[in-house]
Amino acid sequence: MLALPLLALLPMLAMAGSSCADPTIVSARVSPVNGMNGRLNVYETAVTVRNEGTLAQSSSVLQSVAVYQDGTKVGELGLQPLKPGASQTVEYRMQRSAGAATGSTQLRFVLLVKNPHGPVSECSTAGHVVRLTI
Repeated sequence: MLALPLLALLPMLAMAGSSCADPTIVSARVSPVNGMNGRLNVYETAVTVRNEGTLAQSSSVLQSVAVYQDGTKVGELGLQPLKPGASQTVEYRMQRSAGAATGSTQLRFVLLVKNPHGPVSECSTAGHVVRLTI
């Protein structure tokens, strides 16, 4: 019985011993900014990505946060390559009808990482998607 829980820990132990970059969305928050003429509300979202790995990302890495609203891609926000422990916050503003019901808009943020000059070495892609409901 003890073997099964230990097997589940093996991938985490292997990752802890390896050197890699690990960009992860560590927070996403949305806050109302103001209303426009009583018809539209403006919301500002802030998404923070941090390299939780032990290596810096290659300078040739191209990464961004894709923004989806109710399943439709509505934007993409560029990020710089990150050193270990470094983070960057990107912001996205959206407008929504002042009459929209609370909880009726779904936002999804997806971290995209690619390197046109070679492979991307990441520890994990587990923290690449975050969802918010407004």
